[in-house]
Amino acid sequence: MFLDGAALAPFAWLDQLIWNHTSQPLVLLPWGIFDLLIGPAYEVGFVVAYGRTLGKMACGVRIFDLGGKSVSLKQAVLRHIVPILFVPYFAFLQIQNILGGHLANRALGDFSTFLNLFVVWMGWILLETITMLTNKKRRAIHDFIASTVVIRESGRTTLLWWLVALLVLGFIVPRLMKEGNIVVGT
Repeated sequence: MFLDGAALAPFAWLDQLIWNHTSQPLVLLPWGIFDLLIGPAYEVGFVVAYGRTLGKMACGVRIFDLGGKSVSLKQAVLRHIVPILFVPYFAFLQIQNILGGHLANRALGDFSTFLNLFVVWMGWILLETITMLTNKKRRAIHDFIASTVVIRESGRTTLLWWLVALLVLGFIVPRLMKEGNIVVGT
């Protein structure tokens, strides 16, 4: 999860740059939709095309269906269904706020809304982790939903180091850029 987040870090940096330097709805509306879709598209696209994401490639694992075949598009979507279900909500929230001129917190609303969504997301990750650690095949909830399993294969050490470098930069680069969009007190 962290390595896949690192693979998408350049989009997060671009997101911060765009939100800090424009308030134009004609820029923010398409960017907001694109930004909401890039994560699910990355996850589903890589799993369908390669049976794994860049993070899974670096860790030397591949996703298969329970019969040992490649993952179908339907299974790839089902593996990522919970984040996908959040996309329409975030899109509605952003569109409504951008058109209303409420751009703080990436047009996701006040900080308490932002924080509540973060808590819900962390709860989902905790449930996924507990499920994964309490069954023999280490299948997470999304594996049960999609009838998939993750199998260890050979990893790509070079890719791992590139993603680790991006992960480290993911902590540094945003702090070098001025953050003017996140508003904690409202």
